[in-house]
Amino acid sequence: MGNFELASDFVINDTLRPHVNVNFRVLSSPGEALYCDPNTGEAVYPRILTTGAGNGVHRPFVFTKLIAMTGKECPNVVYIGTPFFDREDKYESGTASFRGIGCRIKRLMVAKEDTTPSLEEMRRIMVEWSDLIMISGGNSLFAMLRWQSIGLDLLIKEAAVQGKVLCGGSAGCGCYFDSMQTDSLKPEACKLGEAALAELSAEERLNWSFTRITCLGFINAFCIPHIDTVGTNNIARVDTAKKMLLEAHMKGDDGDLDSKPIFGFGVDEKAALIYEGGKLKIFSAGQRATGVGDATCHILFVNNLNEVMCIPITPNTGEALTMDELIDRAMRSVMALQSPLDLIVGDRVSNACHRRGCSAAIDFMTLSEKPSTVKQSLRKELPGISPLKLVGRFFTEGAIKPQDDTVHVHQFNGKRSSDEFIMAPPPPPTSPALSPFARVRSQSMNSFVDMLQTMREIPGKL
Repeated sequence: MGNFELASDFVINDTLRPHVNVNFRVLSSPGEALYCDPNTGEAVYPRILTTGAGNGVHRPFVFTKLIAMTGKECPNVVYIGTPFFDREDKYESGTASFRGIGCRIKRLMVAKEDTTPSLEEMRRIMVEWSDLIMISGGNSLFAMLRWQSIGLDLLIKEAAVQGKVLCGGSAGCGCYFDSMQTDSLKPEACKLGEAALAELSAEERLNWSFTRITCLGFINAFCIPHIDTVGTNNIARVDTAKKMLLEAHMKGDDGDLDSKPIFGFGVDEKAALIYEGGKLKIFSAGQRATGVGDATCHILFVNNLNEVMCIPITPNTGEALTMDELIDRAMRSVMALQSPLDLIVGDRVSNACHRRGCSAAIDFMTLSEKPSTVKQSLRKELPGISPLKLVGRFFTEGAIKPQDDTVHVHQFNGKRSSDEFIMAPPPPPTSPALSPFARVRSQSMNSFVDMLQTMREIPGKL
């Protein structure tokens, strides 16, 4: 294709929409090693640190890890601001932390033809001079089109083969994956976005959709940056991502029903991931945008009921796992929840879930009479189980007041041994006829997850 360039700094949607299905993959097989040494057979993988939000790499906790990856106190930094159309203000904010520690910085301006260096000069900067390459947030689709048309995508790969550290957030996160969810078609996703918005009505500002585009292919997954947020079209990114995954699953990616299943990898705003040696480490630098729980990354996949699961990864463990290992762990965690004794809840909880409409596909079966009846009932369904261990407040820490009926969760780690059924007995019944506890049997995993989320998001109101 010829060099791609926008005709206007003001209008974006009509120019980019025809290119949504363009394949930008640098690697023929996404997630494969960048290079294999012909003498030693050693595989070379890229070294990447990314965050869900565009400015996430500047959080001190994350920035310290980023600099350490380079092995230098003041690494040479190349800043690529193509997704933000090489805006000056974005360059200043995007390089502030590097300037603060005395790094030398070269700015690669390629959004327009008249500022784009020659291929030889770009290679000298990217491959020979740099220690670290940072890609800004912004319009992912425009950046991918522009890089492919001038050969910068191949130079990013060559730099990665040479061991340069790649980083970024938002667009600078998703671009390293096989594919990503992007808001590149929203009206303000142009260089003069603020001016574009001023010309639109409130209704017109909402009239856009997320789209899925292919990317560089360094990490084999469908990336959803900002997964814990809502777009300016008032649609939750996670909801659209689930629809995209299910659609791809139902028809087969690229129309091939025999193709490898697609897995999603969601990155919260304040989450970070490090990819080295083909393995990932997950870190949290704060709370999720929802205000519930630590920011982290999430595995999304379609189960055998054609439901899309979104499973959080425990952050800050220091554990490094391949993408396949993370996916396998996420799938096994869902299997654990499919026991008929998923959850024991109090009547206040079950009533709240009914009121909020989260229990359409969940059976609440009252456990009658007295606590001993509950234990006897459980033993009938699970013969051979030893006396139940006691724990409480697993999913719902802080979601209910101490005087309320505690929510108790049944954990199952894949083996039906007595030590792995963990449950708290109910308190003495408040009525001579009925226990205040009910057993939840989930007919739909999505409904079960919705119910848990309801209990977590309304602290003190159950």
